[in-house]
Amino acid sequence: MDNKFVYTAHIEVRFAETDAMGIVHHATYPIWFEQARTEFFRTIGAPYVEMEKEGFESPVLELGVQYKRSCRYGDIADVETTLELVDKLRCRFNYRVLVNGELCTTGYSLHIFTKDGRPTRERPASFSIVESKILGTDKNI
Repeated sequence: MDNKFVYTAHIEVRFAETDAMGIVHHATYPIWFEQARTEFFRTIGAPYVEMEKEGFESPVLELGVQYKRSCRYGDIADVETTLELVDKLRCRFNYRVLVNGELCTTGYSLHIFTKDGRPTRERPASFSIVESKILGTDKNI
């Protein structure tokens, strides 16, 4: 499916996220992905907390990161986030981390919806907002 919505989170690299050489530690990127994913939902009009209120969770099934260039202390990392619906159970977030327009890292996280601790094809009502914007039926992005 052609994704109509791209969200970009702007994250200033903090000293605590770097190693002794001032380079962002590899374990930081999944944290940035989570921040971008949370902002993605909030910006599109379906905060993750609303899905939780409906009794749903969306655990990570799989995570992948590919490092291309180092991010460093003081950089502003732009984390571009898109969502694709893989099938009736799974959705995949794709991430691109850029600094000054240069690609540094790519990654993804694969998710499933659960309700009462069990995988479900049912979707939270608030997720319909996400689907309509991704499918391009909502012009108010």
